[in-house]
Amino acid sequence: MAFPATFRSIKDSVIAKLRLDSDADDDRVGDWVNQVYADLCVDTEAVQTASTMALTADSATYTLPSAVVRIKWMFVTPVGGTASIALEPVTMEQILRWRMSGGSTASTGSVQYYALNGNDLIDFYPTPAAADTITMYYVKLPQGLANDDDTPEISEPYASKILEYGALSEGADFKRDPSEQQYRALYASWMQRFRQHLRRREGGVAKQFDVYQSGSVAPHDPSMDVR
Repeated sequence: MAFPATFRSIKDSVIAKLRLDSDADDDRVGDWVNQVYADLCVDTEAVQTASTMALTADSATYTLPSAVVRIKWMFVTPVGGTASIALEPVTMEQILRWRMSGGSTASTGSVQYYALNGNDLIDFYPTPAAADTITMYYVKLPQGLANDDDTPEISEPYASKILEYGALSEGADFKRDPSEQQYRALYASWMQRFRQHLRRREGGVAKQFDVYQSGSVAPHDPSMDVR
């Protein structure tokens, strides 16, 4: 296999080890590789990016961009302002309680909280009073491998081994090959090594849960305080 791995070299290795047909099975093997690639990137959250979205005054519900798989962090920058405020995730039920208890006037201001609603909707509280800007850091799906010389977005040596053994697992299941469990064990082993690599890459920062104060809402207007 080429190093770093290419789409072509990964497919060739899988085809050779499973004794598949290099012409008839090429597309099928490519699908296995891309399925494993997507699962790898979502499971480990290895591929992340950031983008912005503009809020609309008096509009609280938005459709998430299709690229967003999981939100990691968000902050809002008010119109004409430079100070950015980190947003706190809460439940949709909590936002509905705040809306019902605060009234329309009290529930409009600078966004402080958000809740995911279903597969592709996001709600903010308070309801934006202006066209502020949201910056979102999120996990995304990788760009699918299509051309022979395409290379994965994740680092080596993990890309070569994980995609190869993952595709071999799917191919062995397809062929009812007795080596399936061996391939799945190797795939799981390389996935674990990749997770360890990602943790070490972050450095020695201590991990702990943030403590949120979601039981109350900070007043957006000095004249009122919504509890």
